[in-house]
Amino acid sequence: MSDRYFVPQIQPVMSLCINPVCPQPNNPNNNKNRFCQNCGSPLELLGRYRVMELLSDKTGFGKVYQAYEQDTPIILKVLNEDLANDAKTVELFRQEADVLGQINHPGIPKVYDYFQHQTRNGLVLHCIAMEKIDASKLEQKLMMSEVGNRPALQRVGDVEQYQAGIKALGISKTEQIAQLKPHTTLPLLAKQPEKLPLPALFAALLVSLGLLNVICLATGYPNLVTSSNYGQYPQRKGKVDYFPYKEGRDSQGRIAKFNIAVLSVEYKWLLGSNFQIKYKDKIISLEVLKLKLEQEGIQNIMDNPSEIISLGTSACEGNVASAQRIALERSKQVQLLAKKLFSNSPSIKGYRLLNLGKFQQNNCQVNRDLTAYHRSVIIIGVKKDSAGVILDEALKDRLENKPFADFRLEDYSLGSANKFKTIIGNKNS
Repeated sequence: MSDRYFVPQIQPVMSLCINPVCPQPNNPNNNKNRFCQNCGSPLELLGRYRVMELLSDKTGFGKVYQAYEQDTPIILKVLNEDLANDAKTVELFRQEADVLGQINHPGIPKVYDYFQHQTRNGLVLHCIAMEKIDASKLEQKLMMSEVGNRPALQRVGDVEQYQAGIKALGISKTEQIAQLKPHTTLPLLAKQPEKLPLPALFAALLVSLGLLNVICLATGYPNLVTSSNYGQYPQRKGKVDYFPYKEGRDSQGRIAKFNIAVLSVEYKWLLGSNFQIKYKDKIISLEVLKLKLEQEGIQNIMDNPSEIISLGTSACEGNVASAQRIALERSKQVQLLAKKLFSNSPSIKGYRLLNLGKFQQNNCQVNRDLTAYHRSVIIIGVKKDSAGVILDEALKDRLENKPFADFRLEDYSLGSANKFKTIIGNKNS
């Protein structure tokens, strides 16, 4: 049997409700029902996960549960409801899922899902479902892991920091959690927690991006270390990452405001295609995505723009010219999608295209994202505050000086000042 999995001999005997205000989350009748018998909240998270046991609520950031997907145990981390409206904290929580999802290492748990769970009374809970790891050989694996034919410890070059990271992971069952250095960003490590069961300890501590930086260095993933220059944080609205309006100024100081909607971070352009989207292992059309976005209420999310700009980008596959053509065709497809979505929105007076071309960081790999959104479907809303504003100049100013997430114009072949240009369309064609 693999030492990365533990397969239980029996099915879970109780379903817990994770609604933080439920008067009896462990109602004995929950196991026989799909909804909590006290508060009415769904017990099947994403239709896949049943929560069985609370492992810890002492981490400072939320609760850690053991849950099951059929007969497979997983760890479920749920952000405290009082942090759910803090955009920066939510983004850091999501970044943890993104970072862990890109690492393939025997000592790091796989992330199965990042999702939001809505309770019967309307609370939205941010959740990460991840692998449950047998920690009996974890320290040995981490210390002996080969990166470039050298032990990971040598690659880090900072023995003290690495040992502190290993100690903080709670490898020793008899030690308390080591207090990390002040670079930690979440409230998890702002105070010294009490001892936790090992699965809860391991899962809970990984919420710290400071600790993730240590792990990424130790396992040979330096590109995953979080940048301190992260831009505007998104508001997660269903399956949409929404960046509210920020102003941009043209060369004369005239103002326009722009928002950005990433039409689901889970949906990515299929490599080489200008009309197909990949969602996990499934390929869907833009028409299917349209139906999903209508269910999300994209018209209300965009907050009454006067224009819609459809953004076209391409990953780093192929030569620059062909990638730019793919990006242009994608922007046209997104515009067709936008016109269908906003056909009954009276505020919208026109549509534009913006082709940014090929993503071209030196270390780009076609099947791996180096930024959160460089293969995503993106639209931009416009509100003009000043008469006569030069929209291209104002938009470029907004994207450069008030960037969203880790999206940078300089990463794209058409992002320079002399190539950045929107293409004006009209409302009906």
